Amino acid sequence: MTAAVGDKTKITEEDRDVLLAIHTRKLRADRDAKKAAANLEKKHLADAKNDGFNVKEINDYLDVMLSENQQMHVDKFNMMRRNREKLGVIPPQAKDLFSDRVTREQQIDRDGYEAGLNGLERNPRHTRGGSEDTVWYGAYDRGRAKYDERWEVVLAAMEAAREAEKAAATHEEPPASFGSDPFAMAPTTIN
Repeated sequence: MTAAVGDKTKITEEDRDVLLAIHTRKLRADRDAKKAAANLEKKHLADAKNDGFNVKEINDYLDVMLSENQQMHVDKFNMMRRNREKLGVIPPQAKDLFSDRVTREQQIDRDGYEAGLNGLERNPRHTRGGSEDTVWYGAYDRGRAKYDERWEVVLAAMEAAREAEKAAATHEEPPASFGSDPFAMAPTTIN
């Protein structure tokens, strides 16, 4: 007996079982990859927490940074602020609606800087030509340069701090350090 697959091909039931196995193997591999990625994300979040970052803040930062709908986050923030004011958790904000606002150029500059710092695509999502693009690309390049210049230094300093902490806990001599200031600018090479 043959079974129709799609509109054009007919295969036997035995081959249909093999075809099903092909699909289930792919999907199983996808699930294994998702599980491995989830475990890796848990490890990275634990590392960030160990370095003193709040995991909820990091997740929120990523959600906002990678969101296609920035306005949704602004609306949520405003709703949360109103609710906290009503409940007396925070004092009422100034009546001037624009007192806590930054200029559009400042927003674009910060967005570009964060995109560069975080290695996102070099493609401004909310500017289209003119001076806004110039501001965004300049900020992106600044963020990218800052990351390229400092990431190895920061990781080395954090590793040295962890080693010193571990040595203090075990009463061992800490490894040699980079000097008095582990965050001091060090010459870097461009790869």
